Amino acid sequence: MNVNRDALSRVITIANGKGGVGKTSLATTLAGMAAEAGYRILIIDLDPQGNVGEDLGYTGAGRGDDGAGLVGSLAAGLPLAVTVEAARPGIDVISGGERLDDLAGLLLSRHRGGHAVADVLAEPLSRLLEANDYDLVIIDSPPGEPNLQLLALGAARWLIIPTRGDASSLKGMVRIVQRLVEARQHNPKLELLGVVLFGIASSATRVKREISAQITDALGGAAPLFLSTIRHSVAATDARGAGLLIHEQASRLEGEPFWKALKEGRKPTSPGAAPALASDYASLSHEILVRISELEQQPAGDEEHADETVKA
Repeated sequence: MNVNRDALSRVITIANGKGGVGKTSLATTLAGMAAEAGYRILIIDLDPQGNVGEDLGYTGAGRGDDGAGLVGSLAAGLPLAVTVEAARPGIDVISGGERLDDLAGLLLSRHRGGHAVADVLAEPLSRLLEANDYDLVIIDSPPGEPNLQLLALGAARWLIIPTRGDASSLKGMVRIVQRLVEARQHNPKLELLGVVLFGIASSATRVKREISAQITDALGGAAPLFLSTIRHSVAATDARGAGLLIHEQASRLEGEPFWKALKEGRKPTSPGAAPALASDYASLSHEILVRISELEQQPAGDEEHADETVKA
């Protein structure tokens, strides 16, 4: 297959071999915050659960196709097409859903037949990006289907692994790293951009240090850990139920500015869970975008040192 890897230089895959670690929330919130900063974003939902549609509020609104278009394109070798245009200002989506189970079966057959799975999405995506000016492409991958994960990693320049501190999440992280090694046989430019800790308070330095040590050991010393962490909060569930991203939910709940109460001699009201969680995501989104920019500015030939450069 003829894959233009330069066209894929701003493609991020978000993956973990375990569900419930924050993959989709990270994908959609990073997309939403980057779009508000002026980026033009494409999200590709490779998860049969289709939770990107839940986060962006188009599930049940007749705008998604449960992954039918994506399966049709990849199965027949046809050009990729955007399913949901302007899911948010600046955000287009190639939607996923239950039809992706058909794609998983097709990929398994190709894998057993000795055909490369890693390039199946990479080639049509590179053609799409040659013709469309997206600043960032974010792929949300499933937790339990290795060939769909390989499909996502084969098309990516960067991998972000969200994880919690429990043993099963860390095992899921190791499984994704194994997929990364496999994908690099066809996509040598693929790099681990960083690991994001979910459900860990920013003040829990001892816990973060212990988890960081576990991650570093599990990944053989190459574990760039993002400084920003995402706290546990029921606000994320509430936002998804409302079809809102967390910063959109926060803007509805923040109420009066804290300085107004102080000026009037009153105690400010609590900012609430949603604004606090939105602040976590804002810090992380900034860190991700800065890290990509810094690595892109490294001299040619320094890619093999990228993991050491970005260690927290």
